[in-house]
Amino acid sequence: MPSHVVCTWWDYHLFFNRTVTQHTSRQCKGYLTNKGSNGVLHQMTWPPQSPNLNLIEMVWDELNHRVKEKQPKSAQYMWELFQDCWKSIPGEAG
Repeated sequence: MPSHVVCTWWDYHLFFNRTVTQHTSRQCKGYLTNKGSNGVLHQMTWPPQSPNLNLIEMVWDELNHRVKEKQPKSAQYMWELFQDCWKSIPGEAG
């Protein structure tokens, strides 16, 4: 997959699947499924055309994914995980 199509974020790749025709071919679906099941590629599905897309949704999705991996047993531990994950975002967000 060309590097301009896949965004490297933290220690794995994100693919913004806008469910456009090019992403629905059997070959493309097979590639994405294979990479996703290997843990190499995390897909975030977005509608092909939406006037209200907000990039912060990508951040919330990633934070949610990382926190759920740790399976927090309390609200306090979940909050601490969210804070730690937020601080680990490269750039000005942390």
